[in-house]
Amino acid sequence: MLLSLHWFWLVLVLYLTNPGEVEAQFPRPCTTPEARNNRTCCPLFNGSICGTSSGRGVCVKLPQMHPSRPVDHWVGWHRYFFNSACMCLGNYDGFDCGQCLPGFRGPQCEDPHVVERKEITDMTDSERETFLSSLHQAKQSHSSRYMILSSNDTTVEGNYEFHNSTVYDVYVWMHDYAAKTIPVQDIHSAHQGPAFVFWHRLFLLFIEREIRELTGNQDFYIPYWDWTRTDHCNICTNEYLGAVDRYGRIESASLFSNWMITCLFHRDASIICDPSNENDPKYLIRNPGRDTSYKTLPTTKDVEDTLAIPDYDTPPYDKTSNNSFRNTLEGYKSPDDPRHSKTSMHKLAHHYLLGTMTRKFTAANDPLSLVLHSFLDKIFEDWFKEHPNATYPDSDEVTPAQRAKAFMAPFFPLRTNDYFWGKPIQDLGYSYREHSLPHSGAGSRPARQGEETAQSPL
Repeated sequence: MLLSLHWFWLVLVLYLTNPGEVEAQFPRPCTTPEARNNRTCCPLFNGSICGTSSGRGVCVKLPQMHPSRPVDHWVGWHRYFFNSACMCLGNYDGFDCGQCLPGFRGPQCEDPHVVERKEITDMTDSERETFLSSLHQAKQSHSSRYMILSSNDTTVEGNYEFHNSTVYDVYVWMHDYAAKTIPVQDIHSAHQGPAFVFWHRLFLLFIEREIRELTGNQDFYIPYWDWTRTDHCNICTNEYLGAVDRYGRIESASLFSNWMITCLFHRDASIICDPSNENDPKYLIRNPGRDTSYKTLPTTKDVEDTLAIPDYDTPPYDKTSNNSFRNTLEGYKSPDDPRHSKTSMHKLAHHYLLGTMTRKFTAANDPLSLVLHSFLDKIFEDWFKEHPNATYPDSDEVTPAQRAKAFMAPFFPLRTNDYFWGKPIQDLGYSYREHSLPHSGAGSRPARQGEETAQSPL
């Protein structure tokens, strides 16, 4: 069987790119003493390494590198642990080539599979209950596929431990890891740069697929939350993602009331998911609209202004970039109205919710982060359809971790930052259905849900 063009290119890039640009997470079979001693992450699938006997993949050598001192877990992660890993063929995917690429299913991964993501308030009662119960199951069920790493000081070589984790908390750990400041550079792997939308697209696909693996429901999907059609957190109810009491705790009537925070807040980049001090909150906290600096959600006009920006990203390709679609979507541009907020879009929505969602290190603990980022992904897709000739920035000004051919941390198998560029989301296994409620005018708020049902584009 011939190698897929993507994998042929990827192997070539592994040998040609700067070795400080690759990172990955920890498949459970690759955390054993034997795998670490042999420096090999080529697990068995159906009795053969990387599913070789069934034509799924092969075990390939990865380039060696000389470890730097002190050890830096954000640069060249896999090269500190592995010399070999699985390379999957055709439509096969996963750390052992035992899964299908997004957009395919079936025994030989030949059957196209596309799921439509709805706006969360458009889900039927049955769909909503399935979504919420699946999230809760993921929070309660240990992952059979991954472990998470913790360290109280990554500058000390060998100072780390692997831990069991729930399926949902693996997702939390990945966001915490990627949100850490890259030492010296003061830049994140997944934020404040051109990789922002692509990293979070892969992030959603990852947890979506892991929950499908857990539940057996191959049609499970992450809905989106269109926060432009409400003047409050209309899904902060026990019917959806949990109402809160006067102290910001999720009410006991909600499935999410006892969700504990993992990977608590640490500003120190040398700490990875290490237990925090006793004063940090242990459970989800939300206080929607209670911060006077961020008392409104982004509006329809905010979205329209963002979609009107023609350039995907602009120099210096960070949070100071002007006239940048990516930077405006991420929220580092102040709204052009009297709200006096210093942020907009993604960042404003996070800050409006005030609590666990406000800090990038803890935000993924709150399931609201899923539906919020699904909406951002939809907005990006709407922009991308109107700008088919746009390109990923090719500039030395882009931080090395977010350059086009660098690899998104901490995903395994490896994916470059520009891997999704030019790929229709239908080819990735999903699409978006427009919200059933129309907009009532740019910058204004619509009628409450149920008052109108006509369909309207974003």
